[in-house]
Amino acid sequence: MTTDSIVVTTSELTSLQPLSTDEPTIGFLCFMLGKEEFGVDLNLVSQIVTPPPVTRVPRTRSYFMGVVSIRGGVATLVDFRQLLGLDPAKIDRSSRILLYHTPDEQFGLLVDKVTLVRRVPASNFEENPVLEENPVTEKVVGVVRPDKTTQITIIDLEEIMHEALR
Repeated sequence: MTTDSIVVTTSELTSLQPLSTDEPTIGFLCFMLGKEEFGVDLNLVSQIVTPPPVTRVPRTRSYFMGVVSIRGGVATLVDFRQLLGLDPAKIDRSSRILLYHTPDEQFGLLVDKVTLVRRVPASNFEENPVLEENPVTEKVVGVVRPDKTTQITIIDLEEIMHEALR
């Protein structure tokens, strides 16, 4: 059974939001895990795809969901929710896979929903915020407040994946 998946490169998404030339900006790919919005460095994600069928791999860590075939290549599918200490993900219509490459392997990071690419003024990025102690906050590099009502938690994708692969 084959399913068509929507493939979007992150370079295509960056054109969706105009940039202000007045101040340096930082780009983040934002997504939802549960009711919280997170972001990762835009340059670390090569594509966003809808989840194809998953081939389970026995005797792996719980956050390794299996492998998926994406455009003829194979990617290890990681439940990003579990990786951050949250409840396991359930794949539904809004679920998306963020493709992340290491020198040795391609990974698909399952998220609940991709919201958008945000380019925010560097002054809106708050490094090392004081947050409540939980597994997610250990990987937080900062928060972004693009407006008065929105807060996006920015996480260190490379560090999270480095720890997951140990």
